[in-house]
Amino acid sequence: MGWWFVRARFMRRRRPLQSVVFVTSGCDATCRHCTLCTRQEKCFKPFDAIAADLDYCYAQGARLLDIEGVYLTEWHDGSHTAADIFSLAREKGFYSVSTMVKAHDYGAWQQMKADADVVWVSVRGIDDCRCLETMTGASLYMVVDADNRGEIAPVMEFVREHEGIRQIAFNMHTPFAGTEEKALSESQRGEVIRSLIDYKRRGYRIMNSVAGLKNMLTLRFKRRCWICNFIYCDGRRSPQCIDDMASGMCEKCGFSMAGEMSAVFAMKPDTILAGLGIRL
Repeated sequence: MGWWFVRARFMRRRRPLQSVVFVTSGCDATCRHCTLCTRQEKCFKPFDAIAADLDYCYAQGARLLDIEGVYLTEWHDGSHTAADIFSLAREKGFYSVSTMVKAHDYGAWQQMKADADVVWVSVRGIDDCRCLETMTGASLYMVVDADNRGEIAPVMEFVREHEGIRQIAFNMHTPFAGTEEKALSESQRGEVIRSLIDYKRRGYRIMNSVAGLKNMLTLRFKRRCWICNFIYCDGRRSPQCIDDMASGMCEKCGFSMAGEMSAVFAMKPDTILAGLGIRL
């Protein structure tokens, strides 16, 4: 990965380091940007199609892989289960494989015994944490919006009290069409991000770096989102997190990895250390 950084930072070679591959579709949300919501019924991508996706990502240069899907623990194709997708990623040569599961699916995920290096467990607030009392070796993920911003403090204390939780990562809500009412106001966003910076400086286990959070506070940073490409369940391939770059969402971005990727290129030490902490 060192050579990737040298080529990207100093030789301006634009090749993804990470790929996100969605293997299921169907969700009860209505986010216009998300392929998971383009069809309400569950749809599982075939194993052979997933194998082709992984080959494509590897050929593009990606060595970090994130396998996603709301119904990931239910995915199957003939005799294949979701655990076989992770084994396949190993066979293809990816250095690190990660995924995300909902809090209430974490028990099913553990039973799968899939070979993932990094597991993010999505929570909306402290109620979702109740079923994670015995969690070990995984991390939490929380999207902060106008409805759950008051949940940050109790969730942070839950993480502090449970040593089995590696860390927690935060995104802000991105107000795609149909979800604008969940957006944080400018003052609320500033309050949330400054509180996360304070928690971070007090030693709470937050994945986001201070430099990355500061980027998200102002949104005045150069976008490096090509570092991660996306392949959706319907077969679409995108060189960044959304297809519609003209939608204006970049100016309202809540995806904290955008700030982190830019901070990496600015060679911010805390961001580099945070990134290494995830994968090592």
